[in-house]
Amino acid sequence: MKIVTWNVNSIRTRLDQVLDWMEANDPDVVCMQETKIADQEFPVDEFGDLGYDVHTYGNGGYCGVAIACKDEARQISPGLPEEGEDQQRRVVALEVMGVRVVNVYAPNGQDLRSDKYEYKLEWYARLHRYLQSTLKLGQPLVLTGDFNICPLDIDVGDPGVDEIFRSPKERAAYQAVIDLGLTDAYRHLHPDTAQYTWWDYRRNMFARKQGLRIDHFLVSKPLVSRIESVTVEMDVRSGEQPSDHAPVVLTLSD
Repeated sequence: MKIVTWNVNSIRTRLDQVLDWMEANDPDVVCMQETKIADQEFPVDEFGDLGYDVHTYGNGGYCGVAIACKDEARQISPGLPEEGEDQQRRVVALEVMGVRVVNVYAPNGQDLRSDKYEYKLEWYARLHRYLQSTLKLGQPLVLTGDFNICPLDIDVGDPGVDEIFRSPKERAAYQAVIDLGLTDAYRHLHPDTAQYTWWDYRRNMFARKQGLRIDHFLVSKPLVSRIESVTVEMDVRSGEQPSDHAPVVLTLSD
């Protein structure tokens, strides 16, 4: 089973790139973040031409998430239970091929002195409560997406980045999610390897090989033994008009 997470930074801008990559690589599931498109405008027909159904949760703002699946998906649930009216459309979940897949686009936080930072911590607390109830089901689960957090210092390759993404409170929020019984799939395979998934456009950080690892796969205990590989598709990030994130691919054995 091949699952991809990809912050596409606008599906309108990146549509051809995403479809070309999917056609060439034949993933089973593609989790997209920052789609920036309303549900009724999402190009579902183009994905359908490749044999994928797409389950979207977006309102045309700067957020938006979607999951494309080759197999039939069940138990599709958009959003977090506690979002209420102030929903930024950052989560969509479903079950496919016997695995519960939760696709998240965590808030950026902007600055440690910003209201958006406090919102980020509150959002992580809501995610934690949601996962507590989800994990009680005991099913195989993959939590993936753009977490906007570097869990460890080795995940920070850009010396110019400020403390956002790696502050103690952010890392504690991420660790609380891990402590529910999840495993960081990349770190499970590569405990000491620096590998980034996002590079700032503004300072040419990709060419300088200085980025951040903020796109993750967290898997529940039934899936740990099935982890075969986690790879970052660097060629996509080096292509023409790329997203600032590279797609990341988790391969699970059958």
